[in-house]
Amino acid sequence: MMLMSLLLVLSLERLITKTPHWHIEKYASQYREFLFGKKWLEDDSSASTLYTLLLAPAIALAAVEYWLLGAFFTFVEQSIVLFICIGCPALRATYKCFLNAAERNDLQACSMYTDQLGHCGSINESDGSATAEGKSFGQHLTWLNYQHYAAVMLWFIGFGAPGALFYCLSRSTTEALCSANHPLKASAGRLMFALDYLPVRITALGMLMMGHFSRALPEWVNYALRFDVSAYDVLTEISSKAEMLTPEELAEQAENAAVEPKVLVKLAKRNVIFLLVITSALTLVGSLA
Repeated sequence: MMLMSLLLVLSLERLITKTPHWHIEKYASQYREFLFGKKWLEDDSSASTLYTLLLAPAIALAAVEYWLLGAFFTFVEQSIVLFICIGCPALRATYKCFLNAAERNDLQACSMYTDQLGHCGSINESDGSATAEGKSFGQHLTWLNYQHYAAVMLWFIGFGAPGALFYCLSRSTTEALCSANHPLKASAGRLMFALDYLPVRITALGMLMMGHFSRALPEWVNYALRFDVSAYDVLTEISSKAEMLTPEELAEQAENAAVEPKVLVKLAKRNVIFLLVITSALTLVGSLA
């Protein structure tokens, strides 16, 4: 069922332009407004309160699946939740605008679109320090592609629709608290560090399998068991090793800023296919339902 949901949703996501009603950000924002309106979440709330409130919708959804829905309706519900959680229309629109600016060789517009991606959530969750400086548009895009596709897929594969919902609510809330410089942003950052720790390494492993294995493997081994490096740095460093530009591409990059993002996007797409192949294999051997 999970494999069927993934294939169905990824196909629809490529074919259909989502409206805000079909994206998690709308509902995550409404949920945060509800929590602050009821004063269940305030500036002086504890980290445990934040974590509990973020986990509550996933627990409620799991309870509905277990006690109320049969196999078929669970499949429908999980597919709908996954469709809402996966992807990012705003990210795709920004990417297209960047490509158009790069084709015009408008470097100022390229820089503006790089800033427009939003880097507030790209922090070192262990100490709250920013780590986005010096990263290229392609590297930022790789990270956001992971957050909106690969990570959602992995949480869905591991825990079904409740897992995908919990991850997306946590990701959206962390970004919102960080942008608002809220007192709870450090607690939210630590939660995301934990939620991303294993998925980002699985994703990076897929990238080195789909890219330059021997060049990226030492980097992956170096980061595999480290707890002092942000998920953002792990993914961007390994992806840059797994898909380095050729001398010809480097020369072209000097005239067309879209070369590197296109190369890294292709790597990210191959990685999604890799995850689907692994999911298929696990389904065939009976490890996944």
